[in-house]
Amino acid sequence: MKNIIAIFIILFFSVTASGSENNRTLNMTCQDYNWSDVETLVQPYLDNVLFTALVMQGQSSNYNVSAAAEQAMDKSLPDTIKRILRALIKAGC
Repeated sequence: MKNIIAIFIILFFSVTASGSENNRTLNMTCQDYNWSDVETLVQPYLDNVLFTALVMQGQSSNYNVSAAAEQAMDKSLPDTIKRILRALIKAGC
C-alpha cells in the first residue's frame, strides 16, 4: 500500500512539473523565425485550403512573421505549436 501511495505522489509531482513548463512564456526574437518557418511549423496540421491561404497571404502582408502566426493559428494545432505562434504574435515581428 505504501508503494502505491508513493507512486501516486511521484506521478502527481511529475505531471505538475511538466504542466508548469507549458505555462512559461517563450522569449522570441524577430530573428528566431521567418514566414517560411511558420509555414513549415504548421503545414502538417492545417488542411490544404488553410495552408494555401497562409502561403498566398505572405506577399500581401510583406512577409510579416506575426501576421503569419496570427493567420496560421487554428484550433487543430497542438498546444506546443500554438504556444510558439502566440510568442511570435507577442513579439510583433
